[in-house]
Amino acid sequence: MDHVLLLSKQIKDDEPVSEYVKSLASYLNNEGLQVSIVSFDDGSYYSLDSDIEVYRFPLHFDGSNIFNWSMMMNNEIKGQVMENIDTASIDVIHAHDWTTVPAAISLSKVLERPMMLTFHSTEQQRGFGTEHSEMISELEWQGAYESVKVFANNEDTKNSLLFDLDVSEDKIEFVSPLTEAWQSRILKAYREHVKLKEEV
Repeated sequence: MDHVLLLSKQIKDDEPVSEYVKSLASYLNNEGLQVSIVSFDDGSYYSLDSDIEVYRFPLHFDGSNIFNWSMMMNNEIKGQVMENIDTASIDVIHAHDWTTVPAAISLSKVLERPMMLTFHSTEQQRGFGTEHSEMISELEWQGAYESVKVFANNEDTKNSLLFDLDVSEDKIEFVSPLTEAWQSRILKAYREHVKLKEEV
């Protein structure tokens, strides 16, 4: 295994999910892996190792809400990956939160590569407060179902995955960015599942 594809809604400094993705990417890069990040480009600055491939794209249409906007973003993510990245070299697809789940599932099926998903929170935790909450929660369930491994970055999220989304406990790994060596545990999961896929 040597190429990890990371999907994130955005990459910018001082935003929690972005910082998580950036930290993981830097660690993987230092371990000798090729890392590609694909995300929406809001024009904000980000600091990252220059040899990590980052593909950011603008959206030319404004969604009327975050759900519609995310669906448009996912179409762009798929296009960016297929047009700009050597897909044959990708070993693992790692998505972050529901906003990148549709693209991750599609790419995983088309490329026949394992998908993993980090939950930073669930819609249940966020209060189920929008008209699209049921669809968002369904996307979270589907993302967890399609993933070979699901990472929860806090205990509340892990409990929500277990009891709200009915994710099997053996699929979930608690990997808080506040704990020591959290990136190495994710890399271990990558290697385990890529090896399993190759042996089938």
